[in-house]
Amino acid sequence: MTYGAPPSQGWQQQPPPPVQDPSAPGAARPGGGGFFTSLPGILTAVAGLVTAVTGAVGIYVSQGDDATVPSDPTVSTTDTPAPVPEDTGEADVGDLPADFSETSLDDDATTLIDTCAAGDLGACATLLDTLAVECADGYGISCDALYFVSPVGSAYEDYGATCGGRYDWTYAGICSEL
Repeated sequence: MTYGAPPSQGWQQQPPPPVQDPSAPGAARPGGGGFFTSLPGILTAVAGLVTAVTGAVGIYVSQGDDATVPSDPTVSTTDTPAPVPEDTGEADVGDLPADFSETSLDDDATTLIDTCAAGDLGACATLLDTLAVECADGYGISCDALYFVSPVGSAYEDYGATCGGRYDWTYAGICSEL
């Protein structure tokens, strides 16, 4: 066969394929359908959806909802306390909870609480510094007392509420339980 020569007489042109009715069973759909319209495609899509949902549930469950005690109370968010605040103010020992036990505090703090309660304003100011130093030294009961007797919004209140800067405000008033 030579290029450009007329085709041989035995060759006949094929007619175009017949047009099928799209509503007929087994007829190809316009757009082709593709993988996700087949059974394996549908199963793959469902498996992906199940994986995504169970992953999201797993992340949610792992977050936990225990806001009263750290997962390991012996480990703080930081091993060292924040610097003791240099603030001014007077303690209000009347803000100590009724069930607060002064017997767990050291003698200096207990004496200052009693003297402050008797009206000595110097003792009330000194009490805040004493409790802050003891809180920095790791005495949770002193952090709790500092939180309760400090002026609202003061650096002392924040220091006591965060157990000396070791935790966040979640543990305000319960440092002695950690």
